Amino acid sequence: MKRSVPMSNPPDGRKEAHGMSFSQPDDPLLRSTLALLKSARDHKHTLNRTKIAKLLYLADLKSVEDGGVPFSGATWRWENYGPFDSALYRVEESLTSAGIVERVDDRGGVTGEVRLRLVQDVESPLSAELDGLVQQVVTEHGAKSAVALRDLSYETSPMLAAQAGGTRGVLIDLNRARRRRQYEALKERYRKHLARRAPRKNDPGVGEELREEMAASSGARRRATMKALGEE
Repeated sequence: MKRSVPMSNPPDGRKEAHGMSFSQPDDPLLRSTLALLKSARDHKHTLNRTKIAKLLYLADLKSVEDGGVPFSGATWRWENYGPFDSALYRVEESLTSAGIVERVDDRGGVTGEVRLRLVQDVESPLSAELDGLVQQVVTEHGAKSAVALRDLSYETSPMLAAQAGGTRGVLIDLNRARRRRQYEALKERYRKHLARRAPRKNDPGVGEELREEMAASSGARRRATMKALGEE
């Protein structure tokens, strides 16, 4: 039977998860990461540190594009491999220390990565709406490699704007995605408006002017044709 991560505070101000001390349970980034790991396990996807960061970024981006606000709790900055928040290290430590997540450090091995896997059968700590959004992102992008997700993140409008500034470490403005979506929606409405308009009638005088011009130049065209045929 699935168990939820308890949300009530014990006397010392910390929270308990499956009988183990679990610090900062109200941290939005911790909740979002836990929901992401649960969804990845449900879809049988393997996540490493890079994939977790990029998938959470894409989830925030989708929320903004859909008219909402970023919900992951991350403060996204342009780092060496795209959007990242170093607070994810703290979240990773909290989840592994609580025994909820297993960490496999293979940085000196074949893959050269740190993988994280949910090992407790917990309920998602997010609302149904936000959990559904995470599920959508995992379904669409969860099977992609870390490199593919990194490249995808670099193609998003907030990251393009950050790169235009030319300085790593800058904050990423996710609101650019909302403005771009609004602009695209406006263009689409304008296109549909033009399509609904009745075809513009031709100027009735244009045809007559063309006929007169053709008649006036017919002699010159006839002489040019005869010259080309050697008849002149």
